[in-house]
Amino acid sequence: MVRVGARGRDHLLRGHPGQADRCRKEPAVNDTRNESEADRQWTILFIDDDRDFLAAQAAFFKARGHRVHTAESGHEALELLDDLAATGSALPDLIFLDLMMEHVDTGFRLAHTLRRRSELADVPLVMLSGVARETGRRFDHEGQRLLAWSRLDRFLDKPVTGKRLLAVAEELLKGDGAQHP
Repeated sequence: MVRVGARGRDHLLRGHPGQADRCRKEPAVNDTRNESEADRQWTILFIDDDRDFLAAQAAFFKARGHRVHTAESGHEALELLDDLAATGSALPDLIFLDLMMEHVDTGFRLAHTLRRRSELADVPLVMLSGVARETGRRFDHEGQRLLAWSRLDRFLDKPVTGKRLLAVAEELLKGDGAQHP
């Protein structure tokens, strides 16, 4: 484990093989894409308490030339976004977030918070959850109200593949390679 300072705060970065680091900016992987594909490079933030999922998605998207940031909690995601904004780094073009992390409704609350930030108001938010698979229940009327309140762009059931997430990213971003200031 390595301790790294960021704007006066320490972040713990774990060096476990095959796992994504907490609150770490992940550079894009150099590849041999043609020029039109290179124009579609996105910055993507994955927020999930499942380290294996984070590692798999970071590897999948980085292999396709995208920049990937990961966070294991809502709190870490907000710190990371603050750090990106403070350093003038590219903010995410797209955010995938898990529904249940620290609390049962962390994802909804985090999505609502992100939508209230002017610099993220138009960034697509995609909620991921294994609730339906694990419980056999779909979202009822209350769940639909929470979806509207958090202003999500999509809700996907887990398990979900990198290919499915890439298809959703392409649909939501429509080939937009522009980075947020």
